[in-house]
Amino acid sequence: MISAQIIRIWKKLLPLFFVFVLVHFLKDLTQDIFKIATPLDLLGDAKEDLSQLPPSIQKMYMFGLGGLSIAAEVFLLVTIPKVWKITEFTKLDKSILVIFFLLILFFITAIILDPRYNIF
Repeated sequence: MISAQIIRIWKKLLPLFFVFVLVHFLKDLTQDIFKIATPLDLLGDAKEDLSQLPPSIQKMYMFGLGGLSIAAEVFLLVTIPKVWKITEFTKLDKSILVIFFLLILFFITAIILDPRYNIF
């Protein structure tokens, strides 16, 4: 069982997560889908170099993970407002936590694949 203090902290973090996801979603829409340059492009614009990967992995990354990223952002934008006023930790909260964690892993992967950061 999750303590009441952890639930309160979680519920206070949800609006911050919402703003983060909203800004990134708008960046995805303008940059990747509509191909419009905006000031949002300056916020974590990863330029992944997929040339070293096999073509099948490149397609999976671009279309599979990229599409899932946008779907995850839409899910979070719809569900976070539904749960942030509820004082319990629900199954939807668990889903939000898992999806947000997976989205962060995708962002980290994009940064690792960006040669400008030269992490490895």
